[in-house]
Amino acid sequence: MSVSTSGKLAELVSRKRVIICVGSGGVGKTTTSAIIALQEAKRGKKVIVLTIDPAKRLANALGLASFTGKAQKVELEMEGELWAMMLDMKACFDEVVVRYAPPESRDEILSNRIYEYFSTSLAGTQEYAASERLYQLYESGEYDLIVLDTPPTTHALDFLEAPNRLGDAVNSRALQWLYKPTVFAGKKGLGVFSMGTTYVVRILSKLTGAQLLEEFSTFLSAFSTLFDGLQERGKAVRDLLSRDESTFIVVSTPDPLTLKEAAFFYEKLGKDQNTVGAFVINRVHDFGIDDEDLRRPIVNISTKLDTQFENPRSVAQKLVDIASKYSTLKKQDFRAMKDLKNNVSGDVPIVYMPYFDRDIHNAEGLERARLELFDKEKRI
Repeated sequence: MSVSTSGKLAELVSRKRVIICVGSGGVGKTTTSAIIALQEAKRGKKVIVLTIDPAKRLANALGLASFTGKAQKVELEMEGELWAMMLDMKACFDEVVVRYAPPESRDEILSNRIYEYFSTSLAGTQEYAASERLYQLYESGEYDLIVLDTPPTTHALDFLEAPNRLGDAVNSRALQWLYKPTVFAGKKGLGVFSMGTTYVVRILSKLTGAQLLEEFSTFLSAFSTLFDGLQERGKAVRDLLSRDESTFIVVSTPDPLTLKEAAFFYEKLGKDQNTVGAFVINRVHDFGIDDEDLRRPIVNISTKLDTQFENPRSVAQKLVDIASKYSTLKKQDFRAMKDLKNNVSGDVPIVYMPYFDRDIHNAEGLERARLELFDKEKRI
């Protein structure tokens, strides 16, 4: 099976071990991640795509009943292997606890109801779990390529900052005071904490309930035993993402607001010494009629339809209106993408996927999208 590697995007993904797709919500990151993974599996590699919240239709396109927290092999025609996996935050955090917590603390953490909320619902935990699972898959050495679909975010660096933010939050003075208030005792200017601890805890107990406060303090005290491991892991993830074997692909649509967000991602990732390898712009209107053709008299068009429709002139007018609308959308999309190109380095390819008239819901649709993105690569 011949699979093109002549385009800039194809050449880029062919030499990476880790690809992270980033972008705003609703721009097609999950589908783009799957298409990139499929491309390399067709080239003979063993690839896994880790998704966050995949649509049912994408599972169908890959021949899966649904995505699960365990790697599943995709049975499509290809030279290599394609595996798919959905991020399971709870399972990921449980593995972190087992890996880093002392044996005497593990059960105490895993059975704590504050931990249950922490590991599934707290802001930022999804990003941390994604980075942790990514590193686990990389460390296993089982896959030639790992493609990660990051959580939808309104901030460019939520995914990258997650390991640091988690450690900083739980290691903050305010939280430390709850589970080890004696840390501050005897420090100049901080004696108020040791003097007022009993009173403040009593007030907090009335507001939140003594049992909840006790559980929270117990959780933090036990969870603090993971700090060294979390910091070590965070550094390992950051090192991995800064290597040549890793790259970020920014996914967007041609909407000016999402492209502005994409440019922001590019700027921030670049400043943090992480490399953006390419942009993929989905749902681009690349079909349009020349202005000269649109100005042709309706009667000229209607004569071509005379034998097929009862009211050919009316049909002709509607066709011209539709063509005019698409031509306008095409101009808008390409103008916005050219604005993006002016804000990025000339070495970073901006590749676009044409607007499809229906969602990808089967293997044929997925293959069509792959061919458009790689074999027929269209760049700005």
